[in-house]
Amino acid sequence: MTNTASVAAVILAAGKGTRMKSTQAKALFPLCGEPLAYYPIRAARDAGISRIVLVVGHQADAVREVIGDTVDYALQTEQKGTGHALMAAREALQGFVGTVFVNCVDVPLMPAALISAMLHAHHASGHAATLLTARLDDPAMYGRIVRNKKTDTVERIVEFRDASAEQRALHEINSGTYCFQAPLIFQILDEITPDNDQGEYYLTDVVERLIAHGEQVGAVVAPEESMVAGINDRAQLAEAEVRLRHAIRHRHMLNGVTLVDPATTFIDGDVEIGSDTVIGPFTMIHAGTRIGQHCIVGPYSQLFAAILEDGAEVDSSRIEKSIIRSGAKVGPFSRLRAGCDIAPGAEVGNFSEMKNTKVGPRSKVHHLGYLGDTTLGEAVNIGAGTITCNYDGKKKHPTRLGDNVFIGSGNLLVAPVTVGDNALTGAGSVVTHDVPAGKVAYGVPARVIRDRETPKDPNTA
Repeated sequence: MTNTASVAAVILAAGKGTRMKSTQAKALFPLCGEPLAYYPIRAARDAGISRIVLVVGHQADAVREVIGDTVDYALQTEQKGTGHALMAAREALQGFVGTVFVNCVDVPLMPAALISAMLHAHHASGHAATLLTARLDDPAMYGRIVRNKKTDTVERIVEFRDASAEQRALHEINSGTYCFQAPLIFQILDEITPDNDQGEYYLTDVVERLIAHGEQVGAVVAPEESMVAGINDRAQLAEAEVRLRHAIRHRHMLNGVTLVDPATTFIDGDVEIGSDTVIGPFTMIHAGTRIGQHCIVGPYSQLFAAILEDGAEVDSSRIEKSIIRSGAKVGPFSRLRAGCDIAPGAEVGNFSEMKNTKVGPRSKVHHLGYLGDTTLGEAVNIGAGTITCNYDGKKKHPTRLGDNVFIGSGNLLVAPVTVGDNALTGAGSVVTHDVPAGKVAYGVPARVIRDRETPKDPNTA
């Protein structure tokens, strides 16, 4: 076990990501429902590193807003290379003595276990620096790692254009992830220069300077190439998403979730799903969603930060920031916008839309309706084609329906309006005034006609 108390992580996230061809900072590109920057931050934290410095530059304020105060920040006002980015973190690590773990923001597939292994090797060796490398079948134009044949330590990193035929035959490349000893690394950074085609300060130059000072540099080889794969364009982002989503689906299935067709099921990284839940094909479950046990979801459903309690069912519907309680059923072809709460035993049916609406236990909202800013009591029945007129052009108003209310088909409920317990409205009514408990009202506008007989079944008139 490596002691991480004296380890700080510096994650380089200041670049524009030009090859993404976007006005958005690369660090904020979504990957399985989370910004790209979340992945190296989480991996470092899972490896036991509590002190994390994120170097920001391009769209720095936007990155800070998304990531929040979970990390410290260093500002690289001009992007002049990886060495310059680490220089920007000097002030944030003022007085720090220990290991500085340096990673890039665009390496989302690096597991915490690999970081831990790298830290362990670095501390055990006593080297001034340790590189994370990879051995590729086709290293192409990558710079090559040249090792000392006797000590197996790193002698230099040679760029492809400068490499000899013998060096080009090497298959070990530098991944861009490092462990350095501080404060030595910041002293060495002062010695490197931007004397290159790009006019930038490169961290690779640090290796040569350390060796010139008589220090040793080690290397740890990543077991899989994908673990160190960087995201440089949208095609590589899509490839990373495929790998991550496969791992996410596999994890849920091992935890007792049935995915009817895994290949057409998309689940974001932080989603929680209970055992014995069945997810149908072509279902998308987005970040922030929590699904209990014994639920049925899909096919063709989309959940956005939704909560489904045990035994809830969602069929071919879109749920946004809403709660489906135990035993409640939604769909097919319904949309619940933010703020809905569907009580146990309630049913929301075909082509119904809701927003900021609470549906009471055993209530039914079937067929072609819209309810906004509405509260339904217990055992309410909403007829087909009913809508609440909750917006008067200036502000929204509430509609309240008591227990055992029956709303006829094609009603317009003009808010603010209240329909009392056991009341009934006739088909085609325009309800502009409150209907007292136990009364029958209908017409345009609706008028109270008589008392309502107590229904034998609370869901029928």
